Amino acid sequence: MKNNFRITTLNLLSIFYFTNTAYSQPIMSDICYPETSSENYVSDLNNGVCDAYRYVSLGVGPIIFIPNFGIGYRERHSQLGWDSALSFSTIGYAHQLSAHLVGHYYFNPIQQNSPYLGLGLIGSGVFTNQRAEGSTLSPDFVFGKEFERTSESRQFIEMHVAVPTMWMGKNHLGPMYFPLMYVKYGMSF
Repeated sequence: MKNNFRITTLNLLSIFYFTNTAYSQPIMSDICYPETSSENYVSDLNNGVCDAYRYVSLGVGPIIFIPNFGIGYRERHSQLGWDSALSFSTIGYAHQLSAHLVGHYYFNPIQQNSPYLGLGLIGSGVFTNQRAEGSTLSPDFVFGKEFERTSESRQFIEMHVAVPTMWMGKNHLGPMYFPLMYVKYGMSF
């Protein structure tokens, strides 16, 4: 039990470190490079959207119909970006605190509302009202879409699928092939 608690704590602290580092960095300018139309696009990685922002997210997961609330930070440089976040899910008796770090690949480097794919790592701690039940660690596959920018607000919707999951509990240690799925809607602040 103590060993599982230590592993869970170390996983969450290491992911929190990345999130904390992101929050202590200054926010970059909203658009580093002006958008260009597809006729004028020259294949050059310096042309494209470049932005960074903090966000709050509302959604469901790790199993559909369980409410999920989170905060995070994301950054984008043309076609590549990354996202780190902490989220909390609860059904009253059981709770999950999770953290993820995901790299994004945007399909269109010059479009602000580009769809994207992501791959990363998600770790979580599962608790009941009486005690800690265990922790999970799994790869995180993401598909999302950013919306058009309105004034200073950024928004996105994305789906996370985490499978296979390594479950580390006091009575069981091994893979779990049931996918953990999150659907999130995020807004910048």
